[in-house]
Amino acid sequence: MFDILLEKQDKIIFRVFQYLQIKNPCPLKEITIHLGLSLKSLKRYIFIWQQSDSNASMGISFYIKGPKITAIYSPEDANLFLSSLLARSFSFQILVKIIENPFCTFKKLENEFYLSKATMQRRMQKMKPLLSSYDLTVSFTSAPTLKGNELQIRYFSLLVSLLYDPPFTHNKQMLYERYKEVQQYRNSQGFLLSKAVFTPTTKYYPIPFQINDTSLLFLWKQFSGIENIWLKPSLTSGLDFALHAHTELNELKLISLSQKLHRLHSLCDLYSGSFLFTYNPFFFVKDAKRLTQSFTKLLPNYQQILTTHPELPYFYEKLLQYESSSKNSSQIIAED
Repeated sequence: MFDILLEKQDKIIFRVFQYLQIKNPCPLKEITIHLGLSLKSLKRYIFIWQQSDSNASMGISFYIKGPKITAIYSPEDANLFLSSLLARSFSFQILVKIIENPFCTFKKLENEFYLSKATMQRRMQKMKPLLSSYDLTVSFTSAPTLKGNELQIRYFSLLVSLLYDPPFTHNKQMLYERYKEVQQYRNSQGFLLSKAVFTPTTKYYPIPFQINDTSLLFLWKQFSGIENIWLKPSLTSGLDFALHAHTELNELKLISLSQKLHRLHSLCDLYSGSFLFTYNPFFFVKDAKRLTQSFTKLLPNYQQILTTHPELPYFYEKLLQYESSSKNSSQIIAED
């Protein structure tokens, strides 16, 4: 996902960090096997990282002692790590400019970033897999530069906004307000849905109203949790049955988790492309497997949603961990 836009060395460091989030400390040999690096190369990347003051300011450091490597970081710095690395990625900066100025030209970007035509073309090529996963394309042959369904462009712009300008707090009001900012900006650029009224063909949550700029804001109030989503009893009972059968949460936490999952499924039903900024390839999904199997049997059209959003089990696992942990159990230093 967005980590494909990182510079080469930053991408390797980010992969090392992802692995150490799963197992910290960890034998160096184990990481080299999973990353396909030689021990010499891994040590060189870590050494270069540790010598840079700009890297130290990100709050992520590595310590090699004997055959093991340890990552030292706070949860806050871990959450901002991808954003910090993307901030110095030319590919990500170009993407932000394209979103900010839908009518920018190739030549203007060349001049602004002081890049040659060949380098710019390589950077644009690097974006293609990411954009494709959101059903979007970039073309300078005609305006606007970023092309695709307007709903998808706003959704993608929201994700870029959250990475480019990470919020201090993550809550439902923040998510809604950030989406509202994205929509208002698109409107100011002339991209309106007020005249293009339509009803989306969603199946998990059949949206009971036509979509325009006004109703879309209300829909995002539902997605963010400010407003309730109106679901059929058969759908809610199926999900509740699976949660009762495969989790050990108390009733209040089950209700909270159920609402979050319905919002997540409804959002994934409408939009293409992952709501995750990046997927940790080393993250082992354990408790969520049984939930996924039950949802496939009990929830209508769930298999289709899971096919287009394979990141869902990862979300389930994280949500289960969050609901199971107490507010006071978070560690300041994520180190064994």
